[in-house]
Amino acid sequence: MAIEREGVLYKSRSVLVIFLFSMVVLASSLSAGQEVPRLDVFGGYSYQRFDAPALGYADYANQNGWNVGATGNITRTLGVAVDASGHYSSHLGVYNFLIGPQYSWRRERSKFFGHALFGKGDDHLTIQEATRSEFTSVGLAIGGGGGFDWDVTPRFTFRVVQADYLRTHTFGTSESNIRVSTGLVVHFGSIRKHRKP
Repeated sequence: MAIEREGVLYKSRSVLVIFLFSMVVLASSLSAGQEVPRLDVFGGYSYQRFDAPALGYADYANQNGWNVGATGNITRTLGVAVDASGHYSSHLGVYNFLIGPQYSWRRERSKFFGHALFGKGDDHLTIQEATRSEFTSVGLAIGGGGGFDWDVTPRFTFRVVQADYLRTHTFGTSESNIRVSTGLVVHFGSIRKHRKP
């Protein structure tokens, strides 16, 4: 009975692997002739759920702010992303400056992407003390996430959503944060993959 179950499990995994491989090959062939920008520049609104209890606050901080970035596309699928964001709530300002590799899966008028990000987190606390009122700490920041872009014109794209998990280390402790952004992407230059005759 155990051997029979293992055989069914092995077949299920094999079918799943073949299906995923087929989807990747199909997606690549569908977008083979698509023009790819050399540089994507993004800017927009961003919301962050900041792990404020790690810094001694009673609850998580719901922060509003901005997110900007640029991706230099090296090939049709691989690029280097630079990302900066600032988020604000009562007595707390949080900034992240990140860079890392990005993978893009392009369709005819849309794109899914995923990235891994590394850099610095810069947190500012406003607490009334006898000698000073603002405290700042800069530390390591790492994260990962992805998103979905929808082409409006050849020059402009609407970033429907970008969601990232960011782990920062400031004030001697680690914070686990969730960031969600949306906005506009502007394209510059192009990379075209030529089909072989």
